[in-house]
Amino acid sequence: MTYRLSECDAEIITQYPEPGSYVSVPDFYAGKSIFLTGVTGFLGKVFLEKLLFSCEDIETIYILIREKKGKTPLQRIEELFDKPLFSRLKEKDPQCKKKVIPIIGELSEPGLGISKANEETLLDKVSVVFHAAANVQFDKELKEIINTNVCGTKYVLQLCQRMKNIKAFVHVSTAYCHTDQTVLEERVYPPPAELSEVLKFLQQPQHDNKKQIKEFFKEQPNSYTFAKALAETYIAENCGHVPTIIIRPSIISSSLKEPLPGWLDTWNGATGLITASYNGANRVLLGEGSNILDLIPVDFVANLAIVAATRCTSPLKVYNCCSSGCNPLTLKQLISHMNHYGCDKNVSIIFTNNKPSMFTFTFLLQTTPSFTADMFLRATGKSPKYMKIQSKLTLAQKALSYFTSHSWVMKADNSRKLYASLSIQDRQTFPCDPTDIDWKQYITIYLEGINQFLMKNYT
Repeated sequence: MTYRLSECDAEIITQYPEPGSYVSVPDFYAGKSIFLTGVTGFLGKVFLEKLLFSCEDIETIYILIREKKGKTPLQRIEELFDKPLFSRLKEKDPQCKKKVIPIIGELSEPGLGISKANEETLLDKVSVVFHAAANVQFDKELKEIINTNVCGTKYVLQLCQRMKNIKAFVHVSTAYCHTDQTVLEERVYPPPAELSEVLKFLQQPQHDNKKQIKEFFKEQPNSYTFAKALAETYIAENCGHVPTIIIRPSIISSSLKEPLPGWLDTWNGATGLITASYNGANRVLLGEGSNILDLIPVDFVANLAIVAATRCTSPLKVYNCCSSGCNPLTLKQLISHMNHYGCDKNVSIIFTNNKPSMFTFTFLLQTTPSFTADMFLRATGKSPKYMKIQSKLTLAQKALSYFTSHSWVMKADNSRKLYASLSIQDRQTFPCDPTDIDWKQYITIYLEGINQFLMKNYT
């Protein structure tokens, strides 16, 4: 097979593999057992559904899960399969749940906190590991983030190293793990700090020393991206004989097509700010309209990871799962596409790189009208709500302002070469090429998904 990438990484010309020399993605997974972490998260749910739906001959999927809010792991699995995204799967295979086996554990505990019997089962039977679990909150204390996102990754990798038939360890990182790079290549970069020094610092009584933490972070915008960078370095230095893949998604957004168009179940990422901008609650963004907002649909991320595991032939391979390098979407284009959704809206956003100006515009265009509206509600005997919305919006703006005020290009040569190597059937079953995204159409799907699955505004 051959492929050719243009200079702008926007076109792939392929020659498909000859019959008999190609192992399809579903055939690779046939008879294999999988270990999946993060199954209750946004991406993890899509992983689980897609593996069961499109790789129907999978033997077993073991999922790391814990008891929560007094519910047993089995009860949590039942609730999981009651969600809309599993509808097509249950229609196709009503017995699909039988392939899903809970492994009680805790990501931040040594050995993942799993029992000896469960550990032996995983070591004997698992061939592919997808590590999608992470604490994705930007404002969490550094110690908590490190314990989950770095130490948890360490414990998963240590388990992989002892597996008898390991074929691939797939770690989900983030494309923003090295924001000091305006162009992010598909390779592991030097860490912002030495992990040993960070762990030593966190053991001290003064582990919340903001000055020291800032020195560790350097160019990192928050503890989440910092921890993800450290986790990548740990993997690169310790994966050894384990065939390892690092998937770096950018800003994960609603599904494009699967399992349902526009499906999502979280306000994280850009969703909250996009919703507020569309509804008029947000009128100002820190940044320029020409800055790139690197969205990637959640089904593209899951598909790329699932496909990559079937082609894991080198000790370590990095795949950027991003749109900016081949099909960029600017903030200005985003607003334009939002205005095509619904005839009664006129989304208007002021872009500024000046923080004092942003504060002034926010006060005049958001805070003052919200305060006035709440006064009117109180006067009519109703409960105020608009300042509460603004308070939440302020937190969202704080979390995302760094990303809207900067612009990066994430190279995705490895990802697109991988896609180029697939058969026509696998391309249709596991679409993951960002050049296929029609942004105007997708933003409509995204907004409809927000209305249907988050706002509960069913049409």
